[in-house]
Amino acid sequence: MRSKKASKPFTNGMRECKSIKLFDTDVVADIGAYVGEYSIWAAKNGAKQVLSFEPTPHTFKILSMNRKPKMQLFNLAVVGNDDPFVEFFISKGIGVTNSIAKSRGKFKRIKVPTIRYEEAVKDATVVKIDVEGAEYGYEIIQPQLRAIILEFHPIVGKPWKRWAEGIMTKIEMNGFSPIIRPTFESGWNLTGSWLKE
Repeated sequence: MRSKKASKPFTNGMRECKSIKLFDTDVVADIGAYVGEYSIWAAKNGAKQVLSFEPTPHTFKILSMNRKPKMQLFNLAVVGNDDPFVEFFISKGIGVTNSIAKSRGKFKRIKVPTIRYEEAVKDATVVKIDVEGAEYGYEIIQPQLRAIILEFHPIVGKPWKRWAEGIMTKIEMNGFSPIIRPTFESGWNLTGSWLKE
């Protein structure tokens, strides 16, 4: 994404995402696709199909412009329950921190349609989750998944690190080995990747 303030577009290094090799049999669910950076990478680097979920209407328009042939796009928020709609909080700026989880810096709320996590990933073998705090409400481990890429987000006033440690322990107790395990030592060390043994 380019802006008048930046001479080059912002790009994410995607170290954790790229740590999972994709195969031509993989269906990737990109939950919190934003403008499609990982979805595009996955579509170009071996995945059979990419399911891209992005609830923010403006960001979804950009994701639609970035669509590649293997990508299927969904303008839906992925949730851990059966509610058909959810309040979604919009942040100032480029929208990278829009989320279901209310936090500082949010200036507007909208109602968006949802899909339950289990339904969103039912055909996926690889899932990438970057949902700005909503990840704590998912049953992340699903039987068909062979790889998980997950970014944890701090939630002010909540024991989010304890929740994150619990999720990582559960992932690893279910046969997934950490490729990159977050240490939470800085704001840049919140993402991990796991591969089923």
